[in-house]
Amino acid sequence: MKGLVEKQCLDRRECVVYIPPSAGRTSQVPAVYANGAQEEQMLQIIPKLESAFCKGVPPFALIGVGAEWERDFSPWPAPAAFHGAGDFPGGAGQYLAFLCQTLKPWVDQRYPTLPQPAHTGICGYSLGGLAALYALYSTNTFGAVASISGSLWYEGFLTFMDSHPPMQEHAQVWLSLGRAEEKTRHRLLRRIGDCTREAQAILSRQLGHQIPLVWNDGGHSTQVPARKLAALLWLAEQIA
Repeated sequence: MKGLVEKQCLDRRECVVYIPPSAGRTSQVPAVYANGAQEEQMLQIIPKLESAFCKGVPPFALIGVGAEWERDFSPWPAPAAFHGAGDFPGGAGQYLAFLCQTLKPWVDQRYPTLPQPAHTGICGYSLGGLAALYALYSTNTFGAVASISGSLWYEGFLTFMDSHPPMQEHAQVWLSLGRAEEKTRHRLLRRIGDCTREAQAILSRQLGHQIPLVWNDGGHSTQVPARKLAALLWLAEQIA
C-alpha cells in the first residue's frame, strides 16, 4: 500500500481516510464517501484500487464513514424488516448532515481533495446504498452516487423518489443487484428486483439519460467486495 491511510474520530464517529500516492500539495484528487465502510474493509480494497490506478483508472480519495446502520441509513421511521429487529428510527437526515456539514469540510481542509460536487461521490451497500441514493434527493453535495444492492424496498422510498427531483440535475448514478436477491419468500426482500428496476426508470427520467443497472451473480451476500470495487471504479471515472 503506497497511499496514506489515517483513522479519525469526529463527533464520536470513526472514519477512515485514504489518500492515493498521486495526491500532494499541488495535486488535488476527487473523493468518494463510503457509507458504513470500516477500517478492515478499506484495507482489503485499497490495494486493488491502487492496482487499478496504476493501470490508468483516475485516482481518488476514499473516506469510510462509521455508522449505526439501521439508525443512520433509514430515511424516516418505518417498521422493522426482520423478525426480532427493532423498527427503523429514520436517522439518515442527521447522518447526512454530519457527512456534509462536518466531515466533508474537515476532509477538504485537511487533505488534498477537490471540494466540488462534480468531483465528489458517495456509495453504499444494502441500507448504505439506500442512504447513498437518499443523499441525491436531500443534499447537493454529491455529483455521483453508487447504490450497491441498495435496500430500495424501504417503505415509501420509491414514492419519495418519484415526487422529489434530484438536487444535482447532472448527477451520475449506478445501481447494482444480485440476480438471486429477489428470489426469496421474504415479503419485503422479494420486491427488491422490481423496486430497483422502478428506481432505474425514475432516475433515468429525472436525469435525462439511461441509468446503468448492473446485475451480478448470486444473492445479497455474494462477492460483496468485488461488487463494491466495481462501483468504486465506475465512480472514479465519473468524478475525475
